[in-house]
Amino acid sequence: MADTHKIMIVDDDPHICEIVQVYCEREGFLSAYSHNGTEAMKLLASFEPDLIVLDVLLAHENGIEWCRNARSYTNAPIVFLSSREEDEVKISALSDGGDDYVTKPFSPGVLMAKIKAHLRRVSTGRREQLLELPGLTLDYYAQSVNIGSKTVFLSKKEFSLLSYMAQNVNRVVTVDTLFQLIWGMESLEDTRTVAVHISNLRKKIEVDPADPERIVTIRGSGYMLVAGSALQART
Repeated sequence: MADTHKIMIVDDDPHICEIVQVYCEREGFLSAYSHNGTEAMKLLASFEPDLIVLDVLLAHENGIEWCRNARSYTNAPIVFLSSREEDEVKISALSDGGDDYVTKPFSPGVLMAKIKAHLRRVSTGRREQLLELPGLTLDYYAQSVNIGSKTVFLSKKEFSLLSYMAQNVNRVVTVDTLFQLIWGMESLEDTRTVAVHISNLRKKIEVDPADPERIVTIRGSGYMLVAGSALQART
């Protein structure tokens, strides 16, 4: 069941939800549905879908706006369902975070084919977007790091710092290198900014941020991400 894809359906028409759910189950997918945006946002957090089927016109709500908000929490493909055929609606839906657009009335078979195509694309992409180290896996797609069974989401700067250090694991990376790489030569910040972000990163991934074991300070030089036998030697 670990590889079972989860499909979330957001539509204020119960009949549409039931149809899509039946077809999802035929394909072996897990599915859950919601009839309004507020419920859907809660479901998004608890269900953690691999793909979302979303109506453009929810009762008293705009599905496109919901999609825009949802993009702060998920990178899952979003397939819009809509009775609206105007180009400007399609353009808005696809510009504000949607990945596909299917007009009603729709063929459930065609919808399933589109869903499977998007899931294939994501699965292929995700395999290429993981950097695995002993005890630590970086997920470039979700901008997160997995430590054992724990998933930690990072800010863009934090992830960039950790990613560069992970690519140079067990090697010293200077503060100047990190600063120029992440902030750039033209930045108005100064190199002390690196220390602030390293501190925030340690709070998220270290057991004891005051006595870090993964991101260690190499006095006078910079930092080192420690993994594998080097980490075991320290512990």
